[in-house]
Parts: sequence; C-alpha cells; structure tokens
Amino acid sequence: MKISLNWLREFVDIPQDVNAKELAHLFSVKVAEVESVHEEGAEWGNIITGQIIELNPHPNATKLKLATIALSKTKTTILVCGGNNLYEKMYVAVALPGAKARWHGEGDLMELKTVEIRGVKSEGMICAAEEIGIKLSEDSRFKQTPGGILDLTEIKPKLGIPLKEALNRTDVIFEIENKSLTHRPDLWSHYGIAREFAVILGTKLRKATPKVKVPWKGQKMEVEVKNKTLCPRYCGIIIENVDVKQSPEWLAKKLNAVGRGAHNNIVDVTNYVTEELGQPLHAFDINNISEKIIVRTAEDKEKITTLDKEKRILSKEMLVIADKEKPLAIAGVMGGENSGITEKTKTIFIESATFNATSVRKTGTKLNLRTEAVQRFEKSLDPLLAEQGLLRACELILQICPKAHLIGPITDIKNFNEKPLEVEMSVSKTCSKIGAEISAKEMIKILEQLEFKAKMKGKDLIKVTVPSFRATKDVSIAEDLVEEVARIYGYGKIEPILPNIPSKLPIENAERRLEYRARDILSFGLGFTEVQTYSFYGKREITNAKLPQELHIELENHLSEDQTHLRTSLIPNMLKAVEQNIKSFNGFKIYEIGHTFIEHKSFFPIEENYICGIIVENKKTAKNKELFYEAKGAFEAFLSAFGSTELKSEKNTSHHSYTNPAKCISYKTVSENVEQNAIEIATVYELNPVVLKNFGLEDVKIACFEINFTRLAQLNTQKKTYTPIQKFPEIKIDISIVFPKSKTVQEVTKMIESSGALHIKEVELFDVFMDKSLGENSRALAFKITLRSDEKTLTLEEMAEDQKKIFSSLKSNGGIIRGT
Repeated sequence: MKISLNWLREFVDIPQDVNAKELAHLFSVKVAEVESVHEEGAEWGNIITGQIIELNPHPNATKLKLATIALSKTKTTILVCGGNNLYEKMYVAVALPGAKARWHGEGDLMELKTVEIRGVKSEGMICAAEEIGIKLSEDSRFKQTPGGILDLTEIKPKLGIPLKEALNRTDVIFEIENKSLTHRPDLWSHYGIAREFAVILGTKLRKATPKVKVPWKGQKMEVEVKNKTLCPRYCGIIIENVDVKQSPEWLAKKLNAVGRGAHNNIVDVTNYVTEELGQPLHAFDINNISEKIIVRTAEDKEKITTLDKEKRILSKEMLVIADKEKPLAIAGVMGGENSGITEKTKTIFIESATFNATSVRKTGTKLNLRTEAVQRFEKSLDPLLAEQGLLRACELILQICPKAHLIGPITDIKNFNEKPLEVEMSVSKTCSKIGAEISAKEMIKILEQLEFKAKMKGKDLIKVTVPSFRATKDVSIAEDLVEEVARIYGYGKIEPILPNIPSKLPIENAERRLEYRARDILSFGLGFTEVQTYSFYGKREITNAKLPQELHIELENHLSEDQTHLRTSLIPNMLKAVEQNIKSFNGFKIYEIGHTFIEHKSFFPIEENYICGIIVENKKTAKNKELFYEAKGAFEAFLSAFGSTELKSEKNTSHHSYTNPAKCISYKTVSENVEQNAIEIATVYELNPVVLKNFGLEDVKIACFEINFTRLAQLNTQKKTYTPIQKFPEIKIDISIVFPKSKTVQEVTKMIESSGALHIKEVELFDVFMDKSLGENSRALAFKITLRSDEKTLTLEEMAEDQKKIFSSLKSNGGIIRGT
C-alpha cells in the first residue's frame, strides 16, 4: 500500500527536521513494516528546466537539430536533439552530464556524458517524457505528444531550476507491507496512518470531519436490504447537476502519487475517499436504476458485465446491488457497466456501505477480482465509517462541481450493534507480559492517545472502551491492549532478560520412543525392510482383501479412484508392495508401522497404530519352507526383544476375513480376573488363498504378523532391571519331541518349565519338523534348554537329574523323545 507524506501532513503536523527514513523507521518499529521509501523526483538529479531560444539544422545529419537552450538569463548551451515536436520558445527538461535516463524510454537507466554527435559537441539531452519516467496523463498541463519531447510551456517554469521543483514533485511515498496490516482495517487509509503518526510523534491529529449540509427532507433513494447479515449498513444519497469531466490537478496528482490513476472527477472522488478514509464508495448513474436499490444475493448463474468489461457469472451466495430488473454491481467488489458514470451523467447516487468481510473475500476470490474495495472490505470495516465516507464524497463533489447539489437526505439502513466494546486489563499482568514496569497512569495515557477511553476500576484494573474503528476485528481481549501499550511504550525500552525457566527434561512421548525401539528390533535385529504406503486405498482393494465396507471412512475430495477410503488395515497396500517387488526378488521380509482408521458412531474414527510384518517367498524357491512358523518365530522374537508382558496364544481366533483359518494364531493378554475379557494384541497367519488370488499373488507364499502397537505400547510398563554378570557357566541341551499338531509350542514350553527341574533358565524353540514317518497329524519340536545355577558350577549328576525330570514331564503328557 502506498502512502503520501504530503497527504498525511493534511491531518498531522510532522516536524520538518524528521526525514522520511526516520519516519519509516519509527512506523516500522511501532506499527507495521515500511518496505520502501520513494522520494518523488529523486531520480531526476541533474535534470533542470530550460527554454529553446533558437533551432538550427544539424550540419551533418538531416534528422537532427541543434537547439540553443537558455538555462538561465545569462547561460545558454547547444544540444543535439532529434525530437519532432521542437519549436522556439518551448520550455523543456534538460538532462545535464551526470543525469540518468532511459534511451527512448527502454532498458536500464544510463548516465549521461558529454558526447560528440556527428561532429557537434552536446553537453546534455533534451528529455522525452518516457525517458525520465513521466506519464503524460499525470498532468493536464503536459502537451499530449507521445514519443515527443516533454513540453513544459504551459507550466512556464523558472529557468535552471530542478525539474522536481518545477513540477512540484516534492512528495515522499511510503510503501507499507500489506500483510502486516491484515488485522488493522483502520490503517488502510491516510487518515488511519496519520492517527498513528500523531501518537508516535506526540503531535495533534486534525479530525477528518466533512463540512457539508445535508437536507433533512427531499428526494431520497428507496433501498431494500434483503440480506442484512451480509450488509449490516447501507448509506446513499442523490446528487443532481453533476458535471462529469477531468479531475482538477490537485486531486489527480494525489491519486497518481499512490498509484490509483485518474478517470473522471466523480469516479476519482470515490477513489480519493477510499484512499483518504479507507471507506470504498460506488457511484451509480441514477438514470440506469429502475425504481429502487435492492441489496440481495445473486440468482444462481446470474450474469453481469463489470466495469472492466468482463462478463461475470455469479453464484447464489454472492451479494449484489440490484434494481427491480437487473444486478447493478457486485457488492464490495466492482460495479456493473450498465450503471456506470459516463460524460452524459447528470444525476448520481453515491453508495457507501458495510459488507460482510467473509462474503466479499469469497466473492472476490471466486471471480478472481482483487480490487481495492475487496482488500478493504475483507478486513472488516467499521460500520460508522460508512456515513463519514459518504459525507466526505459529497463535500468533494460539491467543491469540484459548483452547480451540483444534494436533493434529499441520506438513505441509511442499519443492522449492527452500536454498543461500544468494553475490555478490562490488569496493570500488574500487563507489566508482567511486557517485561517492564509501566504505571497505570502511563498506560491510560497511551490508550487515550490511540482514541481508546480508559479509566481505573479498583487498584489494578483498567476499564477500556474500544473505539469502533478498532473493534471490528483488531481489539477484543486484554492481550490486544497489552500489545497496544507495549508498541507505543517502545519495544526498545524493554530490558532484555533471560527467562526464568526451570531446568527439567522434556516430557517424553512414550509411544513414539517405543516405536523407534520397534523399528530397531525389526530392521536391525530381525532383518526386515521398512516400507511406507499411503493411508488410503480404493474400493477395489477393500473388495480384494475381503474387508467390511461399513467400517471404512470415504474421503470427500479423493485424489484418485485408488485412494477413496481411509485404511482400516495395513494389509491391502502391503500386498500391493509385494506385487511390485516380487518381480525383482525371489523372497524378502518387509514391515510397516502406520495408523488405521475405523468408522465409529462418535465424531472421530477409532485411530490405532499397527505393525504389519510380511515374509514372502516365491513358491518355486520356497519348496518345503514353512513361512507361517518363520513369521511366528519372528513375532515371538520381536516380543521377547521388546520386553512385553506375557501373552497367551489361541488358534483360529482371528476376526479378519483375509486370514487362512487353518494357519492363524491370535495373541491376547493374560488376565487373572476371569470376568475380564482378554484383549487381542497380535495375530500371526497365512493369507486366505482367495485374497492372494485377488491381488495376483497365486505363485507366492506369504505369512504375516499384525500387531496392535497402540495396545502393546500401553502394556509395556516393564521397567529395566539389571542383574550382575554370571560367574558360573551354563549348559545347553537340545531335545526333540514328537507331539500331535494340536499341541501348541506354548503348551510344550510350559511342560518343560513346570517339570520340576531346578536350574532351567531359558527354553527356546529352534526347529519344527514334519514328515510322513512321524504321522500325518504329528510334528517334531526341537528346543534348546539352558541350565545354570547362580550359586555354583553344576555337576554332571545335577544336570542329569534336571534332564530326567524334563523327559518325564514331556512323556507323561504324551510326548515321544526322539533319539533316545
């Protein structure tokens, strides 16, 4: 946003000894960042005024002329020039050596030097407008000769004075970062910025109070506001006998300075008020309004051609200004071409309204219209500003159109709460938050300078009434007032002090720590490779994996047809990963740790963290490999390394339809309370052959384990215990026992541990053997048993006694010891 220093001076006295850069710095540290400071005419160094007193042809060039230029009453110079609009007694801009200009208005700035052109020495250049960055439309006194030499004859400046002085280009333009003002609708105007400078500099603010007499009776526009939520205030007035023409020089100059440009006097007045007070206005030609103004939402696919001559298709949530027959403008965005101001316009209706910020923002975004009005309305404007802006526009129009007059009172429809907002702030808490001792008296003084009303309420509280221009979006809680006090008091005055923070370890996320540990065990301990897949899959995967459709949550804006639902299991995407990789490998082991999401009657889904491990082998190379037991061993090894509590196993208990019931074991919690249900923690299984076929994996053997890691982490409350390094040796004995297949490994392990042998330290399954020689329903389980005493070295007799008890326990339970 561009702000003119000269314009600011109309509202606030700024000391002449404070330069522009100092002002920019003060504003940056107290209010918002000033991105750049541009002094008008700063680029015109060594460019002065002159007058052509004689023109002669160039002796060596037919298209060039020799111009004798008077730079003062006593000093002249001869310059070579090719301009086609030169004439004697013409006033021109002369660039002397050292000045910078663009050759024919193109390329980078070039520094001028004394040169010899076709044998004639030329100490400078007569400037064309585009060569020194001047637009002919900026000043009506410039003769409109595009591409020709800049003609200053109508201005008749003194000879030899700087061009910036001749054109009265003495302004300074501050460019303020828009993003730092998004919460301050009051700062989107010169008056709002002047208010801040008055506080910063400690000077008085001159109130922007329009001086115009409005008739209390007469003709006024009938207005119907159908949607008062989107239009809390609508003001308007009729002005008759306007003379639409070019704006006066002072008005056009101000608008040009801030980048708005000039159109005609009526439109320029509306833009002027927008820049001065921050209230966007719109002017309608009353002859194009049928009966009355109606503020309503648009019809679906209603069309309007806006002032930029673009045809716009509206949607039903957009607010429009209409009459009985047609839309006239898109509220808060842009007017319509069908009711715009033309040279034939004589009677106008000026609109000054407050529109809903969200509505304007959405409308502007959908229509790709980022107008000055949109940028202000979307910040939540003060409804009280609407009348002030309208009166200021009337004042200006009556000033520049002497025959114009108001023919009736203001139409004013209100639907907003006019009660002032009150906020209480604590003096002690304010000092604590700022980090400086500021008295209540000083706080009240600062707030009153900012036009808040403040008074003490008790010993520590200040009751603050927020001005309407700060209450729409900016100030609503005590912390907002703390910021106001701090920034005006001065952040530089606050002494830097290290915060008094007690030294303590950060709170640990236990599940995340356990997740890292699980990765270490699976990747480095068990040789699995981690994969990461998407958290969603499509309807095809749901069907192929035989998953229940009703437990899935469908995405409203899915990226593709294979990413339509949040996953309830890791298996479908893991199988897709297997399908992709089995083409390159005969076998591999992969795992994933990720969240699943199950539809629930409550607002949020049930979200749990799972580990899924898969062991894959090509059937051609797998031969007699039992991947199910390999997966079971991997899971139990993981469980042992993870240090979890004891789990009991149950066969054929998985509720997942993608498992093979013949080879499926569930692991559940062990509870001493009979009434308490066991909780399923993990499942080891082979996949259902139908599911394998659905995923194109008929030629692959796959075994899996799935762990509900959320539940497992909750069980993992085991604290680390340390035992001294053993002094005495251990003995390992291997035994192989034949049992029916119905007998589980866990049951056999318990037989060994409860055999009465005194020195058993560990029982580990290391092989499962099945053969016709053992019988169809039997298998051999091989265990490695570790024997050790913590007090002495075991004798052969003690080891033999333990072995005898183990064999006896196994035989009594139906086991056959192999090799004896």
